[in-house]
Amino acid sequence: MSEVAALVMVEPGKLEIRMFPRPEIASDSLLMKVQQVGLCGTDKHMLLGHTPLNFPVIPGHEVVGVVDEIGPKANETMNIIGGPLAEGDVITVVPGSKSCGKCYYCLRFPHRPTLCMNRTIYGFSNCEEPPHLTGHLAQYVYVHGNSWVYKIADDVPEKRRVLAEPTAVATRAVERTFAPGIAQVGAGYGIGNSVAVLGTGPIGLLVIAVLRHTGAGTIIATDAVEDRLTMAKRMGADVTLNVASTTLEERLGAVHELTHNAGADVVFECAGIPGVFAEALELVRRGGIVAEVGHYTDSGEVSIHPHQICKKDIDVRGVWAYPQIQFNTALEFLRYTEVPVEDLITHYLPLDKVAEGLDMLGTEGVYKIVVEPNTSSGVG
Repeated sequence: MSEVAALVMVEPGKLEIRMFPRPEIASDSLLMKVQQVGLCGTDKHMLLGHTPLNFPVIPGHEVVGVVDEIGPKANETMNIIGGPLAEGDVITVVPGSKSCGKCYYCLRFPHRPTLCMNRTIYGFSNCEEPPHLTGHLAQYVYVHGNSWVYKIADDVPEKRRVLAEPTAVATRAVERTFAPGIAQVGAGYGIGNSVAVLGTGPIGLLVIAVLRHTGAGTIIATDAVEDRLTMAKRMGADVTLNVASTTLEERLGAVHELTHNAGADVVFECAGIPGVFAEALELVRRGGIVAEVGHYTDSGEVSIHPHQICKKDIDVRGVWAYPQIQFNTALEFLRYTEVPVEDLITHYLPLDKVAEGLDMLGTEGVYKIVVEPNTSSGVG
């Protein structure tokens, strides 16, 4: 194949298939033939112009593929887990590159690599200059030497593999609620804790699955779409509350009835709606934790009472992506969990149907849409 088809986001609101020359790889790089790419709500926000980017970009950051060609120094230059790599190996690539090791945050907080100011990110980078193939919604992706790459073990179920990236988000969100250091009794998320997950899109559903896998007690899920709440039960939720047919006071009463009149030990905001963050502060118990997971783009403002945070002695913890090693946790979870997370994949599309797929995101009955760029689709 001398040319490679890729889905290009030319500017907000404009998508087109473009052909790029198949790149020559550097000695420290590899070329990945893409098998599957998961569409993410962030991709839709990019198309709607909610994310400041240097267009044009090739979107897509949830990938599983095969090593098609590999440079002689790639194994010693890249950060590879499960390697060494060879042609034909099934891999996934962490969207964020290695941390720079030199910026303010890398030097002072090396244990928090997501704060690095100089990482490059697959699916969010300009594609005008060679090697062009900087996002995963393409038949091939150029994986540069500054990347983290995971070789996927044969016993990770094939249908689950494309869920590695969103599962990294979900596992890290849960881990953010652990107590640091030596825990006080009752501090931080732990086995048997009551948890509320507000918003049951794909990330919220995966958070529920991780909570069930890790031994949570009562899991309460809220959403405005009944079909999503049905899926939340399949992922492990015990109780669901439809926000379209209940008031805040009714939901607060239901949560208190389930939690000894205290409130949930931990609340995850996964809806990405500002008002839901305010509700999380209402539903959490005194001394509890609120994890803000849903606002990867700026959805606006909400009025809150800071006194409530003080009076209830609440910990509010933001969740911004994950350290690159989080994919190891995600893949182990996908390998062993008995929660049927593969049921979250509801649609498979070819590359030239991405626009339709992005339109479908967020509608009833649609959870994770997977794009297969090398299937027959009238491109290339």
